[in-house]
Amino acid sequence: MTRSWMIACLVALLAAAWVASGMLFGSDNQAQSEVVAPEEEAAPLPQVRVTTIAAQPMINDIILQGHTLADRTVEVRGEIFGLIEEILADRGATVEEGQVLVRIAPGDREAKLAEARALLAQREIEFRAAEQLNEQGYRADVSLAESRAALDSARAGVELAALEVERLTISAPFGGIVNERPVEVGDYIAEGDIVATIVDLDPIRVVGQLSERYLGQVEPGGEGFVRFLDGTELEGRVSYIGRVADPETRTFAVELEIPNADGALIQGVTAEMRLPVDRVMAHMVDPSILALSDEGNLGIKTVDSENKVVFNEVRMLGNGPGGVWVDGLPEQARIISVGQSFVIAGQTVDPVPADQIAAGGARP
Repeated sequence: MTRSWMIACLVALLAAAWVASGMLFGSDNQAQSEVVAPEEEAAPLPQVRVTTIAAQPMINDIILQGHTLADRTVEVRGEIFGLIEEILADRGATVEEGQVLVRIAPGDREAKLAEARALLAQREIEFRAAEQLNEQGYRADVSLAESRAALDSARAGVELAALEVERLTISAPFGGIVNERPVEVGDYIAEGDIVATIVDLDPIRVVGQLSERYLGQVEPGGEGFVRFLDGTELEGRVSYIGRVADPETRTFAVELEIPNADGALIQGVTAEMRLPVDRVMAHMVDPSILALSDEGNLGIKTVDSENKVVFNEVRMLGNGPGGVWVDGLPEQARIISVGQSFVIAGQTVDPVPADQIAAGGARP
């Protein structure tokens, strides 16, 4: 029994030694395999498309709502009474300075002019005779003075009669459009009645109201732009800035003068005035590249010289023809135009220039 027990114990010891040796060599083999195994390849850097942009001058504008106004408007009135005999300019017609609009029937005015001229001729003869008699001592100075006064009165009578005849013809005081003509042939007008309204639309003015905070930034003679509802945009010059504020709005009248030789612009049209006030350096970007930080701040992601993503907080300055104006970027910036949603600030990326994409290069 003792010998059998000893054999069993020996077998158990050998089995335990064999198991222990297997675990030991197995661990060495595993460690060896870990040492000699090749390292895993590093993950490739994310590619983004970048566009290099530079700061450029941006002009800040004041936007005002206004309307067009004729440069001049006048109500042409008759200076004498009489019957309208002839009308030579219809409503809506374009007239030149001095062009006849209306003629009044002369009545007895031409006859009165002839009478005044005849009286003047008589007074001239009488004055010459009185002057000769005075020189010869046959006429007193007082009598000569009376003859001179009569002559002057006759001359004045001729001038008044001629003026009455001249006023029979009513002409345009300047070139423009006949906007209204309230009289017709056969109408009787009194002195001072309106016979036509003339508007001068070249140049045309655009009138708006300027806040007092901008008074020092807009000067007469400065450039300005006007945009109409149909999209037409024209350039003009500031012709007038009011010096008395509107008592209700506390704003000042400002007028922009625009050439209108063809008469295409008319009075009373709504228009938007844009007046440049200062110039700053800014970047024009596509609104689609704007992003928000975790704090909710507006910004744009760029790539620095080490190809790391940088989140630049920006401020929108206004709209432009190709996007929006912003400031807050470096003067020369590589903005991420594609892929900005998949990278974060501080991450290293593989930037691919957009012009390389356009030329058929690799795409991010």
